[in-house]
Amino acid sequence: MAPTPPPAPATSAPLPPGVASRIAAAHDAAAARGADLAVALLDRSTGERFGTSDGDRVETASVAKLFIADAMLHQGAISAADRDRLARMLERSDDNAANELWIGHGGDAVIRDVAARYGLGATTPPWDGNWWNTETTADDLVDWYAGLLDGRGGLDRADADAILGHLRASTPLAADGYDQRFGVPDALPAQPPDEVAVKQGWMCCTDGRWVHLSTAVVGPDARYVLVVAARETVDYGDDSGHWAVRRHRDTDAAVVTDDADPESTSEEPIPLLPDTSIDSAADDASAAHARETMTEVVRILFPEGRIG
Repeated sequence: MAPTPPPAPATSAPLPPGVASRIAAAHDAAAARGADLAVALLDRSTGERFGTSDGDRVETASVAKLFIADAMLHQGAISAADRDRLARMLERSDDNAANELWIGHGGDAVIRDVAARYGLGATTPPWDGNWWNTETTADDLVDWYAGLLDGRGGLDRADADAILGHLRASTPLAADGYDQRFGVPDALPAQPPDEVAVKQGWMCCTDGRWVHLSTAVVGPDARYVLVVAARETVDYGDDSGHWAVRRHRDTDAAVVTDDADPESTSEEPIPLLPDTSIDSAADDASAAHARETMTEVVRILFPEGRIG
């Protein structure tokens, strides 16, 4: 773990009492909805850290775009076109912009560079060269944000402010139409919008599970860093009528059938899982359920609708 950053100005209230018990309650609530939860929370003014499962590794999905932005700004001499791509990548979570910047600024080397500069010991390049399969932990993401804010990672104040400015301008819908207000944005309505800098991540599926991350710097003085990540089993319920893939008993060939007709094959249905590498899944019911889990978790942590 990286050293505790220097204190932030104490112009906002401290964390409410009972945060640790609220995190435990959020963990239980997520489990009841079929999700494994990781939470990491830092008060930069006091240095207090709280978490649960915060050292568990998780795919970054679009949160890897933070690392791409950091690496390209650290390299310097950014073209106007790349600055436009950076804005689209962070504000609208534009995958096409991320693909171009990933290829143009080093691919896997981006992750190795950022992990080394910030001391992110659990953050590793993707196994397949695709930025969304970068792995990290909630704890490492908190350390990255803290290092960005205090300059420990090597970016100057102007570059750090540029990243945070784009995160504060995060749009309700991503470039592909996915709702990216889940988690922190929807759960903290009492927090002024200019006090929330957020980067969201989502992808499906890893071992039949949705991955969602809601990561943020919150407060007028960027006092708090919050990272929430969850892996949730894809579940449409018994009455969804969704299409499914079934295996024919004799040939093992994949047969697509209507779930409403259980007599169509002798095998139990295997859900036809969303694939966010080819489709946004913006209207997918299982995605909506997973987003609601993320929002409910943050509401449990901060029922007042704000931090501090």
